[in-house]
Amino acid sequence: MTASDNRTQVDLLVKAGHVMTVDGSNRIFSPGAIAVQGDRIAEVGPAAEITTKYAGKRTLDYPTDILMPGLVDAYAHAGHGMIKALFTTRKGWPASQVYFNGTTPEWWRADALLTAVERIRFGVTCGNSILGATPARADDPVYADEHAKAVEEAGVRDVLGVGPPDPFLGHIPFPWRSTDWRSGKPVTVEFTYDDCMRVSEDVVRRWHRGANGRIHVCLAIPYLCGMNPRFMAGHHHHLYSKDDVATLRAKGEEARDFAERLDVLIHTHGTRGTIEFAADKLGSSALDKILSKRVVFAHGHGFTLRDVAILARTGPSVVWVPFGAWGIKFGPAPIPELEHAGVRACVATDGAAPFHISDLFVDIHRAMFLLAEKYMDATVLQEGHGVRLVTIEAARCLGLDDEIGSLEKGKKADFILIDTNKPHLVPTLAIPQLVAYYVRGNDVRTTVIDGKVVMDDGRVTTVNEQDVLNLAREEAAKSFERVDVRTYQEMPEDFWRGWWP
Repeated sequence: MTASDNRTQVDLLVKAGHVMTVDGSNRIFSPGAIAVQGDRIAEVGPAAEITTKYAGKRTLDYPTDILMPGLVDAYAHAGHGMIKALFTTRKGWPASQVYFNGTTPEWWRADALLTAVERIRFGVTCGNSILGATPARADDPVYADEHAKAVEEAGVRDVLGVGPPDPFLGHIPFPWRSTDWRSGKPVTVEFTYDDCMRVSEDVVRRWHRGANGRIHVCLAIPYLCGMNPRFMAGHHHHLYSKDDVATLRAKGEEARDFAERLDVLIHTHGTRGTIEFAADKLGSSALDKILSKRVVFAHGHGFTLRDVAILARTGPSVVWVPFGAWGIKFGPAPIPELEHAGVRACVATDGAAPFHISDLFVDIHRAMFLLAEKYMDATVLQEGHGVRLVTIEAARCLGLDDEIGSLEKGKKADFILIDTNKPHLVPTLAIPQLVAYYVRGNDVRTTVIDGKVVMDDGRVTTVNEQDVLNLAREEAAKSFERVDVRTYQEMPEDFWRGWWP
């Protein structure tokens, strides 16, 4: 109790012009308030009711702001933030070259801090970070360790993905080699699939559910079900021999056993025909043993109706990247069919490169318009539904919906305040529509994670932001001295004009 009245004292009391809960009833309180005790939500509701019951050790009052759950980015790659814009439509990008041969543990620490600050500023309170697999590195646990320590320091919530490169699709030359720069000189390191699996288990055992539960670890298997050659000609094309299929089955079973033994998710990639290809090649009974609710398929572009049916039977989630490169070839993920079949689905960014951004707000209306175009019907993904796909539904895809994704009593106190005192956000009336169409990451004023204010009225509180930017610049520059990226900065004659002369 407080000394002056009978209200219950809580650590943090926040009042806002509008509180959008994204709970089971999609309640919106205008004005609203939220009471936080420790790392949990004590109560959320109308401002008059909450402020009558609770007094805060600290109180924030923003009468025109929107308070809503922090966004959940269920699929993104670590490392991407450090090679932003090094992409051309003609040459692609140097991700694997830089990651495997130009980086140090300090580079991965800089990347994690940079991405954490970017996410905090953009209101992404929980993000996935695929550090192992393709393209990234899990040849030594030190890289994941530096990432995890940086995440712990910055105060964000993270699902760290570790795992081996794909044995078939050659993102790096075989036999696999990387370069260790810790001595100050390049040392070539040979590593195998099994080495990466051992590293992954080590990282899981030491970091899964660490940092007060803010860090989870998942097994990142690039292509758990392979890729359907019928659709992939010219893009990660690989013809699978009988021996390849046997290897694919064995690796899938190994991943399943790993995930069950260590109680983690499997994060993988899939696109048009991927699931049906695996069913035909591996056999439905074998595939049914590999796929489960533990599996998360990133992308999902152009999944066939048979893909959807198999997913519905076996239980994986689908994390769609509206702005993904595969969208050009296959179109959007069939979100209506997936959800109608009972498959968990959400929207994510894919990370901060090669042409993406961690601003997940942008992807809400990207998803809406792409699906409207595909189905010739704008109502297949409406505004409120779009907001749910980057909050509670994204949390559900990661198996975290009991803790985050909506504002409900007892859940983790992860939420953001959006400053609407800006021309593009006035008038502030239809809240879900405003968030879906107009809000951008730069409109986030305050970010709270685990009950801690990690950005306070535009100032990141957990780390020195300028120090993070300086470190990222320094480490990026060093990596570009080790791996020449100048070809990705060239501007040929047709760069500045249209396709036709």
